[in-house]
Amino acid sequence: MDRLTSCCIIFILFVACNSHSTQPKLKFEPVSSDVYSPNENYMNLFSAWKDYYRHCTNEQLFSDAFYLQLQDKVNIGSIDNQQAIDVNKGIVILDTSNKYGNVFNLLSIKNAFNCYDTITLSGNLKTSFYNELIGALSASAEYKSLASAIDTAQMKIRITTLYTIALMPDKLIELLSTTKDSSLHRFKELLLTSGNVLLAQTVDIFGFIAEFPPKTKLSRTQQNQLTKERFFDLSNSRDNASIILLSNNNLRVQLNKRYSVLGKFLQLKSF
Repeated sequence: MDRLTSCCIIFILFVACNSHSTQPKLKFEPVSSDVYSPNENYMNLFSAWKDYYRHCTNEQLFSDAFYLQLQDKVNIGSIDNQQAIDVNKGIVILDTSNKYGNVFNLLSIKNAFNCYDTITLSGNLKTSFYNELIGALSASAEYKSLASAIDTAQMKIRITTLYTIALMPDKLIELLSTTKDSSLHRFKELLLTSGNVLLAQTVDIFGFIAEFPPKTKLSRTQQNQLTKERFFDLSNSRDNASIILLSNNNLRVQLNKRYSVLGKFLQLKSF
């Protein structure tokens, strides 16, 4: 009986070791920008942001980058599919059972610059910034009447802060391979699902400044009120904006809000 028990134990250990050694390995592969056939408008906008990035940072943009528009809904670490926003809300890339107690162990800040330079408003980029301004002013009970005063023909846009942030793929693979966290197991399953990719690197801007002459003359009350910079909250409690009437009679509106404008996607493969 003892000999039989010993044999069983040895067999179980052998099976366990063998199954561990054959566990599929994981690797990330970049999604090539060649898979997308962009139209002329996309190419103009992408080129404008790429030029601005090079001008601001004095560096070349990373390979396989995609233009994301002024994206404020999906963050780095999101899975890009039809339910990306829901996925991002439901799953957090944080493993409390392992050494990755801090999510910043998975992130790397590549660069950060205070640019404050004017960006060329190519294609419908002017429309994108205009819509953000309209949304900000319209959400303010005090300044919504100024939304109709924006002169887009003479509007200039300056970017405040630009920075590049990336997930560290090797660290993330190590985490996904060793974690006992059920939400991360689900995250891995979704990443391995055909058609899903991970937003793994982004170029973000933290707000912008719009300056323009008002299309209509401001009332005396408005002029007096706006001689000093006024601050107001945006729809998200973490974001805010300011407005001031400059000495040249231009209005300056600054939105302090994060947007992702360029991104790189990775696809998780098992082998």
